[in-house]
Amino acid sequence: MSFIQTKSFKLAIYTKGNGRSPKLALVLPGKLDSKDYPHMRSHVNFLAKKGYFALSFDPPGTWESPGDTKLYTMTNYIKAANELVEYFGNKSTFVMGHSFGGGVALYVGINNPIVSHFAVVMSRTSYKPWDRGDYPDEMWKSSGFRISTRDLPENFTKKREFKLPYSFLEDRIKYDMSEGLSTSTKPKLFILGKKDNLVDPESVRKGYEIASNPKELFELDFGHDYRLNGVMIEKVNDAIGSFLNKYNS
Repeated sequence: MSFIQTKSFKLAIYTKGNGRSPKLALVLPGKLDSKDYPHMRSHVNFLAKKGYFALSFDPPGTWESPGDTKLYTMTNYIKAANELVEYFGNKSTFVMGHSFGGGVALYVGINNPIVSHFAVVMSRTSYKPWDRGDYPDEMWKSSGFRISTRDLPENFTKKREFKLPYSFLEDRIKYDMSEGLSTSTKPKLFILGKKDNLVDPESVRKGYEIASNPKELFELDFGHDYRLNGVMIEKVNDAIGSFLNKYNS
């Protein structure tokens, strides 16, 4: 297990590629997902072959990254991603993410001037209450936490539980990337899952439509958990490769 100490966090990382490459790629896991899930590792490996020094990491307070799950907020996830860009010398950076990780990638991609391109896979563009309709969550609020279960990377039949504090939801509702998307002139890729039952594919399409050019949209004929299907993982890699080739990254 490899770790990096940024200014604020100790982070467990998975890396591939030449550390002296002039290009950095960050691959961001979804909500409470692991850096070691097959799609995360595959995207890192693919981007390394494209000439990037590529990495994924467990966000603060999850999996192998130490700390209480109280650390796991969108604010801290964004902070960790930005600090990793700085840690590796502010190289030209491509950032991508799946689901909640894609929301983080959107924010970082729009706001960090070092990021040259970004991609979001089955991700929302806003977490404002009126866009999701799940705030306030009275049951979650009254208990103070919610139990979330995730597959283990090495054995999908085994599970790990996370106690996610209500503060996670209160933090997340602050984020809406819609306005930034409408003005950002960086190349951006949106990938929707045509059979996605977790993130409505039309909400991904809406994000694409409000985004300024240059932009691309790819439709994957699968559901949200494409990590379970090697063929679909490769299709996402192909879409990322075509996007980066088109926009010379």
